[in-house]
Amino acid sequence: MTSASVPVAPEDLLKQGCERPWEVAIDPFEVAPDTYYVGNSWVGAYLLKTSEGLVLIDTTMQPQVYLVFESIRKLGFDPRDITHILLSHGHYDHIGGAKVLKEYSGARVYMSREDWAFISERPEQVFNFGYPYAPLEPDGFYGDNTPLLIGDRTIRTVLTPGHTPGTTSFFFDAVGGDGTRYRCGLHGGVGLNTLADDFLSEFGFPKTVRDTYLASMLKVRGLNVEIALGSHPDQIGMLEKIGDIRPGHNPFHDPSVWTDLIDGRVAQVKKLMEDAK
Repeated sequence: MTSASVPVAPEDLLKQGCERPWEVAIDPFEVAPDTYYVGNSWVGAYLLKTSEGLVLIDTTMQPQVYLVFESIRKLGFDPRDITHILLSHGHYDHIGGAKVLKEYSGARVYMSREDWAFISERPEQVFNFGYPYAPLEPDGFYGDNTPLLIGDRTIRTVLTPGHTPGTTSFFFDAVGGDGTRYRCGLHGGVGLNTLADDFLSEFGFPKTVRDTYLASMLKVRGLNVEIALGSHPDQIGMLEKIGDIRPGHNPFHDPSVWTDLIDGRVAQVKKLMEDAK
């Protein structure tokens, strides 16, 4: 596996007065065969090597997209070889760099129809908070029953609304040099910040979005995921495991991480629902 230097944990960055941990770079690292973390200390982005070029899942924010370029190059890849950019949901920290990366690489950009419609109708929901943002129109949309076939890799997308109406999760295999196959899963957005009473009231959304979120979580809870990937690495403690990477040992290979993540969020949204009664 490709290791990286151990960064300061996001929560420690905040304690140390770092108000913008998304500006803190970390070295890229391998999380599964031909699957790499290329995000920053706050928000995740993942690079998948395929037989027909590179796939990038999420792009981080526009001002920090240069860190994604740097990470890709550190791994020995050329960002011009990105053929597909897959977006998990329509929030700025995940889609902000998409146009820059598309213009540089010529890649096709995909997202859900639901989130494209959502941010088209409600552009304030991108939440760029004053940072530069260049919108773009997707080249294609996901379908739960139509996996993306990109070279030798098949990526299944599952609509998991709640955090946003079109939050999408990704499931794919990573095959090791010895032929061992690992199932990877990335939930596109587990944050409950968009389900809080204040948020729903301010933007005029119904509390039933919590029911939608719960149903989405239960839909994917039983899926086989051996290597969970965090849309934000702190959601599953990814960065703390970097120091354990060594030949023959992948610290991210732990099926309990996925179920613990989903179960934890199920409990949290149920509490929100109960408190609202």
